[in-house]
Amino acid sequence: MAKKDSAKNDSAKAAKPAAIADKYARKHKRHKPDGKYPTHRIELTVAHVGFGGNAGKGHYFYSFAPDVVTFQGGPVWIEYAFEAQVQERFEIVNVLTSDAFKQIGEPEFEYDKDGEKNVRKVFLFNKNSVSTLIFFTVLVRDRQSNYNDVELISCDPQVGNDPQITPTKGKGK
Repeated sequence: MAKKDSAKNDSAKAAKPAAIADKYARKHKRHKPDGKYPTHRIELTVAHVGFGGNAGKGHYFYSFAPDVVTFQGGPVWIEYAFEAQVQERFEIVNVLTSDAFKQIGEPEFEYDKDGEKNVRKVFLFNKNSVSTLIFFTVLVRDRQSNYNDVELISCDPQVGNDPQITPTKGKGK
Protein backbone atom coordinates (compact mmCIF):
# COMPACT_ATOMS: atom_id res chain seq x y z
CA MET A 1 0.00 0.00 0.00
CA ALA A 2 2.85 2.38 0.83
CA LYS A 3 4.37 1.73 -2.60
CA LYS A 4 1.07 2.67 -4.27
CA ASP A 5 0.83 5.91 -2.26
CA SER A 6 4.44 6.75 -3.14
CA ALA A 7 3.77 6.29 -6.87
CA LYS A 8 0.63 8.41 -6.56
CA ASN A 9 2.61 11.19 -4.82
CA ASP A 10 5.37 11.04 -7.46
CA SER A 11 2.88 11.46 -10.31
CA ALA A 12 1.16 14.30 -8.44
CA LYS A 13 4.53 16.03 -7.96
CA ALA A 14 5.35 15.63 -11.65
CA ALA A 15 2.00 17.08 -12.70
CA LYS A 16 2.18 20.02 -10.30
CA PRO A 17 4.65 22.26 -12.24
CA ALA A 18 2.70 21.77 -15.48
CA ALA A 19 -0.56 22.56 -13.69
CA ILE A 20 1.00 25.70 -12.22
CA ALA A 21 2.19 26.84 -15.65
CA ASP A 22 -1.24 26.13 -17.19
CA LYS A 23 -3.04 27.98 -14.38
CA TYR A 24 -0.66 30.93 -14.73
CA ALA A 25 -1.04 30.99 -18.52
CA ARG A 26 -4.86 30.96 -18.28
CA LYS A 27 -4.87 33.68 -15.63
CA HIS A 28 -2.48 35.96 -17.55
CA LYS A 29 -3.39 35.05 -21.12
CA ARG A 30 -4.62 38.53 -22.05
CA HIS A 31 -1.50 40.15 -20.60
CA LYS A 32 0.97 38.60 -23.04
CA PRO A 33 2.21 40.13 -26.28
CA ASP A 34 -0.19 38.78 -28.90
CA GLY A 35 0.65 40.80 -32.01
CA LYS A 36 -2.16 43.31 -31.45
CA TYR A 37 0.38 45.92 -30.30
CA PRO A 38 4.03 46.22 -31.28
CA THR A 39 6.74 44.90 -28.97
CA HIS A 40 9.77 47.12 -28.38
CA ARG A 41 12.80 45.13 -27.27
CA ILE A 42 15.33 46.83 -25.00
CA GLU A 43 18.47 44.78 -24.42
CA LEU A 44 20.26 44.81 -21.09
CA THR A 45 23.92 43.99 -20.56
CA VAL A 46 25.08 43.21 -17.02
CA ALA A 47 28.57 42.14 -16.02
CA HIS A 48 30.52 41.60 -12.84
CA VAL A 49 33.52 43.96 -12.94
CA GLY A 50 34.70 43.83 -9.31
CA PHE A 51 35.21 47.60 -9.01
CA GLY A 52 34.53 50.76 -11.00
CA GLY A 53 31.06 49.70 -12.14
CA ASN A 54 27.91 51.81 -12.26
CA ALA A 55 25.72 49.59 -10.03
CA GLY A 56 25.82 47.29 -7.03
CA LYS A 57 28.22 49.48 -5.05
CA GLY A 58 30.60 49.53 -8.02
CA HIS A 59 30.83 45.74 -8.35
CA TYR A 60 28.70 45.58 -11.54
CA PHE A 61 28.34 47.38 -14.85
CA TYR A 62 25.11 47.59 -16.82
CA SER A 63 23.93 49.29 -20.01
CA PHE A 64 20.82 49.31 -22.18
CA ALA A 65 20.50 49.33 -25.95
CA PRO A 66 19.00 51.62 -26.99
CA ASP A 67 20.09 53.76 -24.05
CA VAL A 68 17.17 56.26 -24.26
CA VAL A 69 13.67 55.33 -25.45
CA THR A 70 10.62 57.48 -26.21
CA PHE A 71 7.42 55.66 -27.10
CA GLN A 72 5.17 57.36 -29.63
CA GLY A 73 1.88 56.62 -31.30
CA GLY A 74 -0.11 54.42 -28.96
CA PRO A 75 0.10 51.27 -26.83
CA VAL A 76 3.21 49.12 -26.94
CA TRP A 77 4.72 46.11 -25.19
CA ILE A 78 8.13 46.71 -23.62
CA GLU A 79 10.44 43.69 -23.55
CA TYR A 80 13.51 43.92 -21.34
CA ALA A 81 15.86 41.09 -22.25
CA PHE A 82 19.45 40.21 -21.51
CA GLU A 83 21.81 40.39 -24.46
CA ALA A 84 23.02 36.93 -25.51
CA GLN A 85 26.48 37.52 -24.00
CA VAL A 86 25.14 38.07 -20.46
CA GLN A 87 26.20 35.14 -18.27
CA GLU A 88 23.56 32.67 -17.05
CA ARG A 89 24.42 33.60 -13.44
CA PHE A 90 22.25 36.73 -13.80
CA GLU A 91 18.46 36.74 -13.57
CA ILE A 92 15.82 39.43 -13.92
CA VAL A 93 13.83 39.49 -10.67
CA ASN A 94 11.37 42.36 -11.17
CA VAL A 95 10.76 45.74 -12.79
CA LEU A 96 9.69 48.72 -10.69
CA THR A 97 8.27 51.98 -12.09
CA SER A 98 7.38 55.48 -10.94
CA ASP A 99 4.22 55.35 -13.05
CA ALA A 100 1.72 57.76 -11.46
CA PHE A 101 -0.67 57.73 -14.44
CA LYS A 102 -1.35 53.96 -14.57
CA GLN A 103 0.40 53.64 -17.94
CA ILE A 104 2.48 50.55 -17.18
CA GLY A 105 1.09 47.09 -16.42
CA GLU A 106 2.59 44.55 -14.05
CA PRO A 107 5.78 42.76 -15.15
CA GLU A 108 4.96 39.58 -17.06
CA PHE A 109 7.40 36.67 -17.20
CA GLU A 110 7.04 33.74 -19.57
CA TYR A 111 6.81 30.23 -18.14
CA ASP A 112 7.72 26.98 -19.84
CA LYS A 113 5.59 23.85 -19.78
CA ASP A 114 7.29 22.74 -16.55
CA GLY A 115 6.30 25.94 -14.75
CA GLU A 116 9.85 27.35 -14.81
CA LYS A 117 10.07 31.13 -15.12
CA ASN A 118 12.22 32.57 -17.92
CA VAL A 119 14.43 34.97 -15.94
CA ARG A 120 16.24 36.25 -19.04
CA LYS A 121 13.42 38.58 -20.16
CA VAL A 122 10.29 40.32 -18.91
CA PHE A 123 7.39 42.12 -20.61
CA LEU A 124 5.41 45.20 -19.54
CA PHE A 125 2.38 46.68 -21.29
CA ASN A 126 2.57 50.45 -21.81
CA LYS A 127 -0.78 52.17 -22.55
CA ASN A 128 1.16 55.23 -23.77
CA SER A 129 -1.82 57.59 -23.50
CA VAL A 130 -0.21 60.30 -21.31
CA SER A 131 2.98 62.29 -22.02
CA THR A 132 5.23 61.54 -19.07
CA LEU A 133 8.69 60.49 -18.03
CA ILE A 134 8.48 57.14 -16.27
CA PHE A 135 11.38 55.94 -14.16
CA PHE A 136 12.06 52.23 -14.38
CA THR A 137 14.46 49.99 -12.55
CA VAL A 138 15.12 46.46 -13.71
CA LEU A 139 16.14 44.45 -10.65
CA VAL A 140 18.75 41.81 -11.39
CA ARG A 141 20.21 39.12 -9.13
CA ASP A 142 23.68 37.62 -9.45
CA ARG A 143 23.31 34.01 -8.30
CA GLN A 144 27.08 33.78 -7.78
CA SER A 145 27.50 37.01 -5.82
CA ASN A 146 30.05 36.95 -3.02
CA TYR A 147 29.02 40.39 -1.78
CA ASN A 148 26.92 40.37 1.38
CA ASP A 149 26.04 44.03 0.82
CA VAL A 150 24.64 43.58 -2.72
CA GLU A 151 21.45 41.51 -2.90
CA LEU A 152 19.99 43.05 -6.08
CA ILE A 153 21.49 45.13 -8.87
CA SER A 154 19.33 48.11 -9.85
CA CYS A 155 19.54 48.89 -13.58
CA ASP A 156 17.62 52.01 -14.65
CA PRO A 157 16.84 52.68 -18.32
CA GLN A 158 15.58 56.08 -19.53
CA VAL A 159 12.04 55.76 -20.89
CA GLY A 160 9.46 58.41 -21.80
CA ASN A 161 5.93 58.40 -23.18
CA ASP A 162 4.90 60.94 -25.81
CA PRO A 163 1.73 59.63 -27.48
CA GLN A 164 1.00 62.99 -29.18
CA ILE A 165 4.07 62.66 -31.41
CA THR A 166 3.46 60.66 -34.55
CA PRO A 167 6.73 59.36 -36.02
CA THR A 168 5.83 60.51 -39.58
CA LYS A 169 4.27 63.85 -38.55
CA GLY A 170 6.13 66.87 -39.93
CA LYS A 171 8.36 64.87 -42.27
CA GLY A 172 8.67 65.69 -45.94
CA LYS A 173 7.73 69.37 -45.67
